[in-house]
Formats: sequence, C-alpha cells, structure tokens
Amino acid sequence: MNIKEIFLLCICFTFFISGSYAQQKDKISKVVIDAGHGGAMPGTVGKKSKEKDINLAVALKFGKLISDNFKDVTVIYTRKTDVNVEVYKRAQIANNQHADLFISIHCNGAENKNASGVETFVMGLNKTEENRAIAKKENADILLEKNTEDHYGGFDPNSPEADIAFSIYTSTYLKNSAIFAQKVQNNLVQNTKLPDRNVQQAGFWVLYKVAMPSILVELGFLSNAKEEEYLIQAHTQEIMAISLYNAFVEYKNYIEGTNKPKISLPTGKGETPSTASTVVKLSEELFSTPQSNDEGVVFKVQFYTSSTKMSVNHRKFSSVSEVDAYYENNLWKYTTGVEKEYEKATQRLSEIKKNFPDAFIIAYHNGEKIPLSKALKLVKN
Repeated sequence: MNIKEIFLLCICFTFFISGSYAQQKDKISKVVIDAGHGGAMPGTVGKKSKEKDINLAVALKFGKLISDNFKDVTVIYTRKTDVNVEVYKRAQIANNQHADLFISIHCNGAENKNASGVETFVMGLNKTEENRAIAKKENADILLEKNTEDHYGGFDPNSPEADIAFSIYTSTYLKNSAIFAQKVQNNLVQNTKLPDRNVQQAGFWVLYKVAMPSILVELGFLSNAKEEEYLIQAHTQEIMAISLYNAFVEYKNYIEGTNKPKISLPTGKGETPSTASTVVKLSEELFSTPQSNDEGVVFKVQFYTSSTKMSVNHRKFSSVSEVDAYYENNLWKYTTGVEKEYEKATQRLSEIKKNFPDAFIIAYHNGEKIPLSKALKLVKN
C-alpha cells in the first residue's frame, strides 16, 4: 500500500470515527464561535488591518448577543484574545463540547484588488479555482503549526491529495449546514449591501473535522481598499454581528419550531463602500452582452469558471479548441463549441471531461441562455 492510499484510508477512518457520535438534536443549546487565525497567524493583511483582529471583534460581539438574549444557549469561543489556536484544536473544542452549531468567522483576500462581497461556505469539494484558493488560504495556518504529522496525518493543504480527501466527504450535517449558511448569507448581504457571492462549498479542514452543522463565513475582502475601510469600522462590525445573530435566531426557530424575534440594526454612521457593488455591476454591464449570436437552439460545453478574466488562449485551456467566455453572476465562465445537435454536444463533452471532469452542457435560444431542459424540448418539437 503506497503513501497516498494510506493517507486516504486514514481520512476515511477518521471521518467514520468523527461521525460515529453524530448528534441528531432538535435543540440548539451549545454554539461554538471560531474567530479565524490569531496570534502569529494574522490571516489576510490589508493596508490598515489584519484579518485576525476583525474576526475576533465580530465573533465577540456576535457571541455576546447570543448570551444576552438566549439564557438556554452556551456560547463557546475557540479564542477570546489574540492568541494562536491550531486549526485541529478548533475542531477538537467543538467536538469535545458536543456542540450543536459551529461558526468560523473570516475575512477574504484575493490577488484581484477589485474582488468584493460576502460569501458563506459549507464543507465540500473545491469546484472552482477561486474556491480552491480560498480554502488554501484558510488552511494555510496548518503549515505554520508544529507537529503537523501528529495532528493532521501528513495533510498538506497545497497538495493534490487535499482535493482527493475532500472529494469523499459526505455529511449527516450538510443539509442543516446549508440551511444555516443561506440564512447567514441573506442577512449579511441585506444589512451590509455588499455584493452577494452566494453560499458555496469548499474544502476547509476545520469544517471537515467537526461533527455538527458548520459554516465558514467570509465577511468581505481586506484586499479591496474601500471594502477594508468599511470592514474596520466598529459600526460595520456591529452590523455584521447582528446579521450573524439574526441568522442564528432564524435557524434556531427553524430547528426548534419557536418564534424568537430578531433584533434591529443600529443607527449611526457607517456607509457601504460605494465601489464594492459598482465593480460587479459594471462588469456585468460590460460583459453580459448576448452570449451567442446563433439563431435557434445551440449547445455549448462549459468547462471552467474563474473570478478573474483569463485569456481564451491561456495555457490551462491548451487541450481545448474554440474557447469562448462570458460573464455571469460575478464569475467568468469558459465554454467550447457551438453545436446545433445535442448528440454532438455530448460527444464533445465526453472529450472535454478527460481534462475538465466538472464540465457540463449549456444551451442558448436565439442568443439567450436558457435551461438545458427547455432547449431539449424546443429541439424535440
């Protein structure tokens, strides 16, 4: 048995063990709030701030709101000060306490300085390069820790085996994680007015190892100068804490069948950065022109997604001919082929999947993107 096989076997075994004491509760009585990074691990560093500090400020405000309003809920923090807490210990704290919910709070960063917005993650396979980059960023603290072999079984967040390990993930808690994640995303976007980057899946070790519904939220981008100015305001952090709290209230009401009221936002200063949403809006206006000039129904194979624009001649696409791109929902999406016949599109898809296994077929009617099911009905008629 080679090293990779041993690694995957260990992953499967530890997942089975962590799931063996899975709790099926209809009450939320213990919540673990995880302020990402800390101490010598600052996370994303902006021009004026460090991620670890914003994470902690929001986490403490959020936890206090729960403690003040729910006497039946115990709030457990993975850290309450600026200290190092190894990634494995964060999951260990939640599991040892048999918590009912785990929330990991982070701020984002990207090479694209215009990237902005809120996104909330549940555990899953990294399906885009962007999600893979975010997961690597948040998992990177593992490489700074001591005795990683003992605590992570040789796991390297930068290795191909990381994706293999996460690809076998299945969870009793995924449904409730997704429900809570959507409530968090909705409240944050509504209250901050930052761009909505949606609920997504990605491979975060800390979510992978906890045996309860869990999410990781990225409050915004410190790499975006205007968004950083917004995130470092105490007023903004209070709004975000209330948004998390109201999402918690909605989720607790959903699980327990109760009707606890949410709380109102504070009044006062604190403006959403004007360019944060404008960047996305302008991009959509510039690049969301008709995506196919062909009349009638045509089929294309979509094989790649990116948050930043890439040349259709990029070396990553060297195995694909006739590459085209379009912009949709804050993402660049890459396609190949223009087929009038669905059968030819499926043949092309089988070829593309050799190098891009997540590829799939999309359809257009008179230049407008439509659901594949509708396209097949039009072709049949």
